[in-house]
Amino acid sequence: MRQPRSGHKENYLVIVLSLSLVLGMAVALAVYIAWRSGAIPPGLDHPLSVIALICCPPFILSLVVAPAPEWNFALTLAAGTIIFANAFLYAGVAAGIYFVVTVFTGRKRRLE
Repeated sequence: MRQPRSGHKENYLVIVLSLSLVLGMAVALAVYIAWRSGAIPPGLDHPLSVIALICCPPFILSLVVAPAPEWNFALTLAAGTIIFANAFLYAGVAAGIYFVVTVFTGRKRRLE
């Protein structure tokens, strides 16, 4: 016997969450690379820093990374935290938007 297929709504949610997770990582990685190359100056007084902070809120952690004896290790931890935090932030926002969209589109279908 064939098992019944799962509903399409769950598949759409998985696709939305996967794409938003990857998008969040890509944005954070781009911000991190721009910051390390010097395109985004340290601090929050430059317009590019503000734009980076809007696109990637965990970028605020770049302010606490300072040269230390284990500077490479601290930088690796901060970069990983920024990238994964932004990925999960994007996925959470996408899940919230998905919920709102499904609630409003579900009501329209029930009313018809």
